[in-house]
Amino acid sequence: MSWMRKRYKEINALSIMEKRGQVAFFVILAVVIVGIFALLVVYPRVRVSVSEANPSQYLRDCLEPSIDEVLPQLSMHGGYLQPAPFVLFEGERIQYLCYTAENYKPCIVQQPLLVNHVQTEIQNYIEPRARECMQNIVDIYEQKGYQVSKGNAEVNVTLGLKKMDVEFITPLTLTKEGSQTFRRVSFTRASELYDLLMIATSIVDFSSTLGDSETLSYVQFYPDLKIEKLKKEGDTIYTVTNVVTKEQFRFATRSLVWPAGYGGATNA
Repeated sequence: MSWMRKRYKEINALSIMEKRGQVAFFVILAVVIVGIFALLVVYPRVRVSVSEANPSQYLRDCLEPSIDEVLPQLSMHGGYLQPAPFVLFEGERIQYLCYTAENYKPCIVQQPLLVNHVQTEIQNYIEPRARECMQNIVDIYEQKGYQVSKGNAEVNVTLGLKKMDVEFITPLTLTKEGSQTFRRVSFTRASELYDLLMIATSIVDFSSTLGDSETLSYVQFYPDLKIEKLKKEGDTIYTVTNVVTKEQFRFATRSLVWPAGYGGATNA
């Protein structure tokens, strides 16, 4: 009889373990089902709000090639896509930011609002592409089942300390199981162009009042700055460079010109 009781205990223990294993299996199964449900229900909502409804990132990806095209053109031609008046230097037209056609006289500033001018040049260049990008955004969201409404649009480019802000100001409403409205679509990219333009403006101010500028003082205050200054036949070509980012701005001045025969080409 003892062996029967022992056998019964063993069978009972196995039965209990099997029941516990079944319970554990169903618990694990329930957790998996809840997890799958969460992925199917919650994750798409997160993805819609973070990825799908993020026109700013799309605008950045769409516009940056156009910005990368226009910046070198402006930076190496005195802030103008069509320089005038200009001097030819290494086969390129360089805008005079300060100019006089008379001998012995300081130059006259050609563009007193240089930063604003460069911002406008960038805006005008990228605006057609920006409108294409925005229409692409509308098409993409409509294909994803959104209802999209937008108003009149305006492109704004703002240069600031170590950055460039690009805004596409337009009411944009995305509707799909809820509604989300963007008053503007914008992004920011790193840029030293504002600082370079301010240095150029300062040099131009000295040229218009004193006839020339002393560039070594700038380098003492701005260790990341390099200024190359080439004088030739009454013209001065400046190339201002941030040695860390390699961004440059080149422009020309013509001031306190001596008549022919009073001097030759020099570096200063």
